[in-house]
Amino acid sequence: MPDLNWDHSMINVQDLDQAIALFQDHGVIFKRGGQHEAWGTANALGYFGINYIELISVFDLAKAAAVTRNQAASLYDATQDYEAKRQRFNTVAIRSSDLQATWASLKASGVPVGPISEGQRTDAQDHLITWQIFFIDADFEGLPYPFFINWQSTDADRIAQLTQQGLIEPHPAGDLKVIQGTFEVVHPKAAAEFWAKLVGSTATAQGVDYVVPIHERQFKFTQGVANHLTTLQFAGATGELAGQTIQLGDAKLTF
Repeated sequence: MPDLNWDHSMINVQDLDQAIALFQDHGVIFKRGGQHEAWGTANALGYFGINYIELISVFDLAKAAAVTRNQAASLYDATQDYEAKRQRFNTVAIRSSDLQATWASLKASGVPVGPISEGQRTDAQDHLITWQIFFIDADFEGLPYPFFINWQSTDADRIAQLTQQGLIEPHPAGDLKVIQGTFEVVHPKAAAEFWAKLVGSTATAQGVDYVVPIHERQFKFTQGVANHLTTLQFAGATGELAGQTIQLGDAKLTF
């Protein structure tokens, strides 16, 4: 069976440089990633080990607006939020060690998977970064699906490469690691059980909430009306950031 892990989380933002500065003021490093030329979007990345956060915005609205949801669900959603001037979490990406096998398994279980395609962007040094990806143009009771990605290299090789590039580096605020993502949903048990099947895990009750472990991290599903990822919880913060929350629009990051 393919190994599935939480690769990254997306936040839809209006202005990348303003968002980078907000995090920098708190000792959390984000750097410009590059542009998705075909999609009209651009990003900035903050690494917490191999798990990272992608801040995404639009640089070419004509290109971005031409992307349909069945082509690239999360990019479409990012553009909708950009036009609505809304900042919030988008969804999460799940990294698969065998994307074709994951795609086939989900398709066989009735999930409306889109085609596997090659994604690409140019980074700040004008290098072409490529990956394989598939999206799912659907939601579970309003909660967007994750998308699935493969970087065409082992985790160990990627960590070495990202460290050499200076992307994985110490944060002034501490040895920060994402440990939990909280989703507010109408029916926590049903949503957790469904997502557990998507990521090859199990859902467990935790009081009135439900948690889905994914390696050393977990997704938590709690009662609410947002039908969205709302909060990321970190470990490792020191100094002034410890115990604090950074809020970017509707997105909350607790330290």
